[in-house]
Amino acid sequence: MKRVSREERARQVAECEASGLTVREWCVANGVPEATMHWWRRRLREDEGAALAPSFVEVAAVGAGRAAAAAAPIVARVGGVEILLPPGFGEADAAAAMRAAASL
Repeated sequence: MKRVSREERARQVAECEASGLTVREWCVANGVPEATMHWWRRRLREDEGAALAPSFVEVAAVGAGRAAAAAAPIVARVGGVEILLPPGFGEADAAAAMRAAASL
């Protein structure tokens, strides 16, 4: 098999994942060895993981009273990201924080 650029590998991996087919079915249909596809997927995940540095965002609840400040925060995990939501945090803001974490 000819050498394929990183961009082409990423395109083919995305196409495979979006196809709705199993990896094996997609590979047979597109002439890509299944072991190669698995290697490409693993390598792309590793590259993406190396590019992501841990990031933290401080979120303050507006109008939280003394009792709310004393309560424990809610911990939400989205993928590899952990979000601490303080008491009194609004539902819409929590949903926005989770969507942002999922995009990382």
